[in-house]
Amino acid sequence: MMAMLADMSQFANDWVWNAEGLGRLGLAALLGAIVGAEREHRGRSAGFRTQLLVTLGSAMAMLVSLHFERVFGAMGGSLRVDPARVAYGVIAGVGFLGAGAIIRHEIGVRGLTTAASLWCNAAIGLACGFGMYFLAVATTAIMIFALVILHKFEEWMPSRIYKSVCVLLPTGDGKNSARLTETFIQRGINVRETDLRRDLPRGMDRITVRVSFSTRKDPGDLMSILQELPGVQEIEIH
Repeated sequence: MMAMLADMSQFANDWVWNAEGLGRLGLAALLGAIVGAEREHRGRSAGFRTQLLVTLGSAMAMLVSLHFERVFGAMGGSLRVDPARVAYGVIAGVGFLGAGAIIRHEIGVRGLTTAASLWCNAAIGLACGFGMYFLAVATTAIMIFALVILHKFEEWMPSRIYKSVCVLLPTGDGKNSARLTETFIQRGINVRETDLRRDLPRGMDRITVRVSFSTRKDPGDLMSILQELPGVQEIEIH
């Protein structure tokens, strides 16, 4: 009789645990989908499904870790499971996934915000898996605020882009450096430093210019300006 009651109690506990775990997975998927919808709307590589799967997988990893602790802890065995180690592994693993979202685009880098959102979503999934519902929802709300509201504020906020431009030109009349500087200034680009290296045997000038310009200006215009220079042989932008 006692064994039967123990089995029924264990069955009830397992049912409650599974139901609670399902709720945690559902909340993780929902919060990940909310962030993913914003990324999908902006056409980012890690969009709706990717963000959802990151939070769902993170939550499941935490649930598995907690279940190990629950089962082996109740058995009183020598095996001890530290759920915190799962969090370390998930965050580190998502770091590699985030790195895949970062790509070079023209003369800049794209995907940093998407990579950061993946990393945050992994933490949200872990929080859901651990039962930290309020903090998971609050973090999601802050993320949406940062991705939507602060994005508009960032567009309004004046800031500058800094680039290093290297151009190879025939020496000609020896006024390449002054001509290049004047061209940048006329196009609203600030010239901070200029370095000229002249190859006399080849009759070529290698001019390196450190420039800055407003984020409201298209970085691609910089390449267009340089291509208009007469006799340009080589262009490098870093």
